[in-house]
Amino acid sequence: MKQSVAEFLELAVAYLIIFFILREWLVPIMQLTNTGGFQFFLVFIGLSLVLSLLQVHPLLSGVVKFGYITWFIAYIYNDRPVLSSGTLPFLLSEWKWNMTAILSGDFGQVSDAFRTVLFLILIWMLIYLIHHWVSVKKNIFYFFGMTVFFIATLDTFSDYDGKGAIVKVVVLGLIMTGVLFVKRLWLQADATSNIVEKWKVIIPMLVSVLLVSTVAFYLPKTGPTWADPVPFIKGVTGQVGNGIGQKTVGYGEDDSQLGGPFQGDDTLVFTATSRDRHYWRVETKDTYTTKGWIVSEEGMNEVPYESGMLIRTSLQVGSPEDERQAQLEMDVPLPFLIQTYGFIGVSAQDSALFVQNEQTEKVLIKQHNGESLLLPSYSLSYSEPIYSMEQLQMSYTSTLETLDASFDRFLQLPDELPIRVRDLAMTIIQDESTVYDQIKAVENYFKTNGFRYDKTEAAIPAENQDYVDQFLFDTKVGYCDNFSTSMVVLLRSAGIPARWVKGFAPGQPGTMSDGMREYKVTNDNAHSWVEAYVPGAGWMEFEPTIGFTGNINIDYDLSLDTPEQQEVIEPEQKPEQPQQQEAQKTQNRSTLSLDAIWTWLKKLTYVWVVLLVLLLITAITLFFQRKKWIPKMHVRAYRKKAADWSSFDSSYHVLLKQLARIGLRKRDGETLRAFAERVDAALETDEMQKLTAVYEQHVYGNEAQEIDFVKLKESWEYLINRTIS
Repeated sequence: MKQSVAEFLELAVAYLIIFFILREWLVPIMQLTNTGGFQFFLVFIGLSLVLSLLQVHPLLSGVVKFGYITWFIAYIYNDRPVLSSGTLPFLLSEWKWNMTAILSGDFGQVSDAFRTVLFLILIWMLIYLIHHWVSVKKNIFYFFGMTVFFIATLDTFSDYDGKGAIVKVVVLGLIMTGVLFVKRLWLQADATSNIVEKWKVIIPMLVSVLLVSTVAFYLPKTGPTWADPVPFIKGVTGQVGNGIGQKTVGYGEDDSQLGGPFQGDDTLVFTATSRDRHYWRVETKDTYTTKGWIVSEEGMNEVPYESGMLIRTSLQVGSPEDERQAQLEMDVPLPFLIQTYGFIGVSAQDSALFVQNEQTEKVLIKQHNGESLLLPSYSLSYSEPIYSMEQLQMSYTSTLETLDASFDRFLQLPDELPIRVRDLAMTIIQDESTVYDQIKAVENYFKTNGFRYDKTEAAIPAENQDYVDQFLFDTKVGYCDNFSTSMVVLLRSAGIPARWVKGFAPGQPGTMSDGMREYKVTNDNAHSWVEAYVPGAGWMEFEPTIGFTGNINIDYDLSLDTPEQQEVIEPEQKPEQPQQQEAQKTQNRSTLSLDAIWTWLKKLTYVWVVLLVLLLITAITLFFQRKKWIPKMHVRAYRKKAADWSSFDSSYHVLLKQLARIGLRKRDGETLRAFAERVDAALETDEMQKLTAVYEQHVYGNEAQEIDFVKLKESWEYLINRTIS
């Protein structure tokens, strides 16, 4: 049924109010995330509301919205004009990069452009839901309540000041709720759409809301009855009363007192251009004090290197054929060198001396007179190592006993370390037979035992409390320092050499050109992780922190055939032909690929749980909405069928079932004609009697009349639509 002009204007006013309420959602999100392009998001909200208001076909509406999203991404994130030849390659590159990151489980590498697309799609879905609330349910209370709760929460727990927004949302929400309530009452009373009569009720309501809101806004107010909950929450997590204020995230030198909350800082430190994603390594520390990390005093040897020279570290380097370059542009010049894994050397235009501390492997940048030097840019050469899984599986625990005394400092633990930490370490590794598997068991322990990553809720240990013990058994909430320190201590408790590493996470990936991608590394990317010693392979990096993905390269070169199978040869068995050998190899590769996929799927347990919940919600929704979507499916199906007696007979029975769903069921002993009259009276039509007369003629063989099946189909579809509305 077409809307009257009055109904259209009422809906337009409602959508205008929704636009201003959604704007109050958008403002704090833009402010707290430091996101630009506010006006472009507003345009998308307005566009979506207009398309819903005009009841544009969903397919056409989707095309328009998708086109705007594509233009938005190309305009904001691409350096070239939207209509240039570089737009399509840019979009394809973004799609390929983000799909690779998602399928590999590396969600932290999703680009800003893709996050923006997801946010716009979320707005799209929200507006669709609001449209359902307004047009069908005639009730906006849920959305109104969510908005008030959202703004109040941000006002309480963030830097956003939501006092003005709360007032505006409450006033707009009350007006919207009142208007929809009047409309709902009007429909329930079967009143005619007399706009004058409606406004006789609506205008006093509007005046009352505006008057009460104005008086309430200007009246004097007392202070809050309840105390501010934020200090209490921080007190529960041990973040107050210790004399230490909240720190700002970034790279620091002093790690002797770890713990406590951090404030975010997105200041750009450097921009790296590289073919590969890197963990940016700066230094290691070896002595754990129960509160943090220091460097032992033994062996403080410093080795100087000139620009272009090979700089030796304790880490493995890949083959010379795989040597590559990474260019670093320093926005905040640092007095030390940023290193990669597989690091070979560094080249700089300025005459610089690179001095390496052999104990921490930190490389300071100095002038030849010994003074510090801040380089604006330099180039790193590297060759990333590839570790053989077959070799890693040969790292038997007995080989740890053959390590020399130089590894003792990587097994250091304080005497005050609680015994339950050592016991936990032995419990985690008890079922693993190789050193590598034991390390991976400790690394994976944090992902499945209730730990949570949070920079603002990390506790500070009390004076007599161990930092690792507090995190492992009491809080289970923290950031990279908590996870990495705990993993090092657990590994050392199990007799595996390990050290704490500081540096920067890979950073935010940017545009790609000629195979080289830019990575923006900020203070927020300051990070710590773990290096553990695997006999036969050397020092390897590991990433225990939830939400971060390591960068290690492993060649899964394990043989699928057991030695026993290879040795047993039947006496009369002929050697395999080359074709058979190739087929066997292909089958083995397929089996390995399926095993790898299954292993990857099992890791995403939470994804399957979410999908199962969504499927359950979808099924329940479809069940309760069956009165609407089932007839729509029948309408689409019968439009494609030929108009004849066969299709008419089946469509009439479909109509009877739909009428029964909405409560118009044929009574026992009631004739079809009486039933048709009752249906027409309820739906205010005469179409059911027309269809029933033709149906009786078809069933009972009354005298044949010329039948216009096209008009009958129109009458049937009209009745179906009436049952839906």
